[in-house]
This record gives sequence, structure tokens and C-alpha cells, in this order.
Amino acid sequence: MRWALPALLLFALLLAPPIARAQRGSPGPPDEVDLALGWARGRFHSPVICTFAGEPRTGLRRVEIGPGPAHSTRRVDLLTFVDLEARDAERCRTTLGGDSPNLIGSLWIAYTPKRPHSDTPDRDFKLVLRDGDVPFEIVRGRVRSGPPQLAPEALEEIDLRGGTVRIEPVRVGSDAARVLAEFGSKRKLELTVEGPDGILFRMPLVALGR
Repeated sequence: MRWALPALLLFALLLAPPIARAQRGSPGPPDEVDLALGWARGRFHSPVICTFAGEPRTGLRRVEIGPGPAHSTRRVDLLTFVDLEARDAERCRTTLGGDSPNLIGSLWIAYTPKRPHSDTPDRDFKLVLRDGDVPFEIVRGRVRSGPPQLAPEALEEIDLRGGTVRIEPVRVGSDAARVLAEFGSKRKLELTVEGPDGILFRMPLVALGR
């Protein structure tokens, strides 16, 4: 957790990461799965406000999306939520006012194209982006969630296998756009994680690097 806020939408549509190709088992131009996995990747942060000794302080939750394990039977990305490390906080909340629990864990996420054998994968993926969010299936993974004061091992563990992760570019005029306005032209996304019973958490993301 970094308790300070520093102040191009980057679409890698044509650059298939080597790990994705290795998982596919054959060389060649990227297909829609490669494009979706490559597009989602980045080192992101999400604003959160935690109160210490009665004083609210704004910081950044770290969220990373990178290539998944090479031994996976499906091409996947690894979505990781990093510990807030705010044990002394009395409460943490989103910049919109709701509670913001600590989240720790990793999810394997996979993308299923509508046209698996299409000859125009970049066109197909651009249409997906135009229509809204990009859906990913949670192939496996668990997340620990709960109050920031608790040690990681004391947090409730949630098995999210079979759930859905949705990632979409932040829309002009949305709540996420207002929350991230101070970050200027940095790449901005909105992340939603759904379990069997509905949405578990949603957060705006900005690409700030490490």
C-alpha cells in the first residue's frame, strides 16, 4: 500500500505475449484469445481511503494482471490482489463511500471467443471492446477478503472457481471516470468480480506501473 497519489489508453491488440503462444502450443499470428489476454495485462492501482487514528488518508490498492502459468491446460492470465497492509486502519472505504475490504489472492482467468476459428481476430476483439466489457471465466483461484485489521490467515477465503471477471474501459461520465479523473490520460479500466450469488466487488483501476 502506498499512501500517496501520483498524478494513452494502451491497447496491445497486435502483440501476442510469448506465454500465450506457448500455452496454445503453436506459433503464428495472435488469435482473439491472445488479444484479450494481452489487452487485460498491466500493473494497476485502485484508490482507497483508510482512516488512521480518526484521520482519513488516501492510498492505492495494487492489482496486477499478468501471464498465467505455462503448464495451464488453457491459456490464462493471472489476476492478483495484493495485501493492503493497513493493519492499523480503523476502516477502509472506496472513494465513493462504501466499505473496501482487504483482498488477497490470485485468480486464473480465461477468455472464450465467440468465433474461435475466425480469420479476423483483431476485428472481432475490437467489436467486443466496442460493445462493452470483456468477460473472463475464473478457471481456478481463491481470494481472502475481510477487514484490513485482520491478519491474512484470519480473513475469509472465497473459492471463485466458475465465477466471472469483467474488465471494461472506463466510460466518460461514469463514477469510475470521476474517481480516476486526477490521473489524467493514464489507462483506466473498471474491474468487476462475480461469484455464483452475484457481484462480489467492483473497483476502478489505473495503470501506474510498479
